[in-house]
Amino acid sequence: MRRIDIIKRAGRNLRQSKGRTILTSLAISVGAFTISLALMAGEGGRLYTNSMVDAAGDKKVIMVNKKIESEKKEELPEYNTSEETGEEQLDKQKVARRSKYSMSDADITKLRKISHVQTVTPAYSTAGVAYAQSSGNGKKFALEVAVKADKTRAELAAGKLDDFMPKPGEIIIPETYVKQLGFKDAQSAIGQTITLGLRSAEQSGEVAKEMSLKITAVDKESDTILYYQPTLRISTADAKEIYEFSHDKSQPNEYSTALVSVDDEKNIDAVKDEISKDYSAYSIQDVRKTLLTMVNAAQAALAGFGGLALLASVFGIINTMYISVLERTSQIGLMKALGMSGRDIGKLFRYEAAWVGLLGGLIGVGLASLVTLLNPVIASALKLSAGTNLLVINPLHIGLLVIGLVAMAVISGWLPSRKATKLDPIEALRTE
Repeated sequence: MRRIDIIKRAGRNLRQSKGRTILTSLAISVGAFTISLALMAGEGGRLYTNSMVDAAGDKKVIMVNKKIESEKKEELPEYNTSEETGEEQLDKQKVARRSKYSMSDADITKLRKISHVQTVTPAYSTAGVAYAQSSGNGKKFALEVAVKADKTRAELAAGKLDDFMPKPGEIIIPETYVKQLGFKDAQSAIGQTITLGLRSAEQSGEVAKEMSLKITAVDKESDTILYYQPTLRISTADAKEIYEFSHDKSQPNEYSTALVSVDDEKNIDAVKDEISKDYSAYSIQDVRKTLLTMVNAAQAALAGFGGLALLASVFGIINTMYISVLERTSQIGLMKALGMSGRDIGKLFRYEAAWVGLLGGLIGVGLASLVTLLNPVIASALKLSAGTNLLVINPLHIGLLVIGLVAMAVISGWLPSRKATKLDPIEALRTE
């Protein structure tokens, strides 16, 4: 008997027992629905996580610090009865402690010699900035100035940046500062200037120089950007100029951290392992791995509930097919008497199970797909930006799930089909 004829015959048999077929399919659809949601949530969670991580840091950059080792318990330092005051002695202790955990020029040179390292940029301190004066209203503000040292993605309210990096002489301001800096809106701030007043160590910390920077972009907060802080952002070149002007030349250069840029993303782990021998090092890829592990764990937990529902449906399929075999014993005997082989009869029942699995899978997947229409509602409830989708359909995953459900149903129907193939046709025909 041709395979296509057996498949058609299996479909007709199921239509004759619609109630049983629908109930069994619905049992499968519960598990299919839960697993589909888990797959969609996992896909959406991974895409959302990747977008957050990409905005949190440059994927080819490693942040390097001095290793902080646990200090041994030492005796408390006694007051030194010298010409120095107690305050001066405390200042020396602070300088010594800061130097212990700060990067030096020697450290920067050492990092540059590591294989696959493209550039090493020290984190220049901008503590020498006394004030920021806006051309919008002429007011001076005591504002923190940060350095935009890598190509971390920025969400812009106005303006533009090449590779998300300001050029020397340019500055980025946050959208929340626009009004207070005297600008009508973000767009009107573009092209205006911010003047920084710089302190000089040689002149006892007095403002001795001003630096005018052009506003080329206005950034803003976004739910996909981790660790966002509203602050003025300048280029590394301008930060270096500020540091060199305000830093005490009698003291060695000290940096809180260093940013190591690697030539290729695939070399990140190798370079990080080499750096970690002498320093503390981490990359944004470490954050990505941690977040994705959490997403995968949540997905696995949700899929586990679906798996339990499918396990229950397996016994439902077995029970349904066994009842079908018992009810159609005389029919099986007649088919055998007419020349249908036991192998084809086994196929008939396995195809019936496959139809049940396919129907249950399609119902479950279809219902789960309808849930994705609630993405805007979910985003709104979680206060995420418009257009964020936490449930994303991956056609490959869904297709494999349906195929897996069909295979599961076929395997579940194997024992009942085996019973049907072993029925004696004469004994079967005697059954009423």
